[in-house]
Amino acid sequence: MFITGHFYDSILLDINHHSGILEEIKIKQIKSPERAIRAVLGNLDELICSIRDRGLLQPIVVRPLDNTSYFEVVAGNRRLEACNNLQCRKILCHIIYLDDKEAYEVSLVENVQHKTLELIEEAEAFNKYVDDYGYGGVSELARKIGKSPSYVSRRISLLKLPKEIQEQLLRQRKNASIAQELFSLDAQNKERLSSLIVDQNLTRENVRAIISELNYAENDEEPLLSYYSARMKRQHIMERMLMKCITSFKVCMTRIDEIVEYVDEEDDWILREVLMHYRQFTHQQIDTLFRVKKKMIERYAHPN
Repeated sequence: MFITGHFYDSILLDINHHSGILEEIKIKQIKSPERAIRAVLGNLDELICSIRDRGLLQPIVVRPLDNTSYFEVVAGNRRLEACNNLQCRKILCHIIYLDDKEAYEVSLVENVQHKTLELIEEAEAFNKYVDDYGYGGVSELARKIGKSPSYVSRRISLLKLPKEIQEQLLRQRKNASIAQELFSLDAQNKERLSSLIVDQNLTRENVRAIISELNYAENDEEPLLSYYSARMKRQHIMERMLMKCITSFKVCMTRIDEIVEYVDEEDDWILREVLMHYRQFTHQQIDTLFRVKKKMIERYAHPN
């Protein structure tokens, strides 16, 4: 929730030679950044309750604006808005002197470290940095946020997907690696497969299997849909049936446990031993079915 850790502190020291000062500042004197990384702050209820009960545990980071009495938020927009909702007059601030590039880096590091950005938000933030404040491009940004250059490049590449697909995957919080699998497809299949990813909650392995199948179905007018109906649908049905079997065995084991509770250990020890034998057998069947389910999923995920 709050900015912590040596990595974030090292970023501040790296980009700013001054330690700055801690000071309470009137909230009305603090402005949000003109080009904020996050367009939406999200639900603040939990943060508001925390600040109300325990106070502000970490000051926000601000920088003074030139030729004015105002300050701009560098890190801590959510905390500022929460305090504003609580009708606080002042808020504790860590005031440091940063140029535009340095301020953007601090804000970006905070959001990346706390994983507050959605996939496309992060991609757009990285792209903006490289375009506007690059000074070395992707490798410089990767060093600043503590990630690999390939991580940054893969994120930025998400912006090459059509806008409607970006929005669809963004709403469902899908993993970036799943979205990246779509790059090799034409526009029509990109749209179809992105819908399947969302509707059927497909994994990366599922997506790779579908794309692999598409490469062998050039003459099929509806290769993606036919693949899904022929293979993925069977997989989902089989998974459900296996889970029903597993559930039945679990219910059986529960019933055996209930009977065992009423068995007298001294008078009915033979019956108890028989029941425990069948309980162990049932448990083994459950384990076996789980292994079957795992192998089935692997087989359908890697058909070749």
